[in-house]
Amino acid sequence: MEAARRRAVWMRLSHLGFSIIPVAAIAAFVLWAHFGSGIKVFHSQVSSAPGWQQFRVSYGGDDFGTDGYFTRAVQNGYNLFYFTSQYGRRFTRKTAQDAVNSCAGCHTAEDLAYAFVNSDRFDATLGKRMSFEERVMRCYAGPMDGFVPTLYDPAVRDIRILARAIAHHLQLSEGARKDGR
Repeated sequence: MEAARRRAVWMRLSHLGFSIIPVAAIAAFVLWAHFGSGIKVFHSQVSSAPGWQQFRVSYGGDDFGTDGYFTRAVQNGYNLFYFTSQYGRRFTRKTAQDAVNSCAGCHTAEDLAYAFVNSDRFDATLGKRMSFEERVMRCYAGPMDGFVPTLYDPAVRDIRILARAIAHHLQLSEGARKDGR
């Protein structure tokens, strides 16, 4: 009887040990990957393109924290907006030799913010309501002579978040117009 009880306790402990080992291995790998590996792919940082620090100061990028999801999305949106041929190359055929090879070649940051606060309006030339995201997608396909990203692609989402951050800094409300009317 005592041997049976010891065997049952041993079985429970060994079963518990075998279920803890994989969890401990995963936790050890995650900790190593983020803190000890030094491999960039395991870090959530966005590369800093030229001009980002000045842009961040000019447009109050630290209003939302110095790091975090929103700030990294704004930074990625900045990279896509100013350096489209480098950061959004999967959607564009333009190269550095082409005259217009980034969103900033046609638009200013303020244009982007005004487009954001005036989005989701009826477009008479197209005969339908156009969202901000659809307009960004059309820019990739049209002036950038590229490929249309999906609506939920980070390349579209982060440009929207960049536009939102600029509009917040400029204190634009919905429907604000550049001409002041």
